[in-house]
Amino acid sequence: MNNVEIVLQIILPLVTTVGTCVIGYCFSKLKQRDKEEAKRIEERAKEEKERIAVANARSEALRAGLLALCRDRILQGYRYYKRNGCISAQDHETMSKLYNVYHALGGNGTITNVWEKIQELPIKEGD
Repeated sequence: MNNVEIVLQIILPLVTTVGTCVIGYCFSKLKQRDKEEAKRIEERAKEEKERIAVANARSEALRAGLLALCRDRILQGYRYYKRNGCISAQDHETMSKLYNVYHALGGNGTITNVWEKIQELPIKEGD
């Protein structure tokens, strides 16, 4: 065997081993990076879900509050207009808008009955 063959017999397995180790190391680093990225994505998704839950809760609170205000205003209006025995055209339009908002927000049938009674009131002319 000449020197070149001896060197090749020693160096080739060494290069192969080192190359395999380097490739394995690179793959492990890539896998670790992928795991870290997946964890960051999961954390961001969790934070986004929490933000959405808070926004939904606030939205529901606003809806419920607006519904309660419309209900209260319609009931107060009805009592007032019933006592007066009539309603102006402008006030009737305002009550109609309130009822439409109330209904769009998912209001129940109790206020529908009140709204029907408001519609039965005579319209006061000249106002």
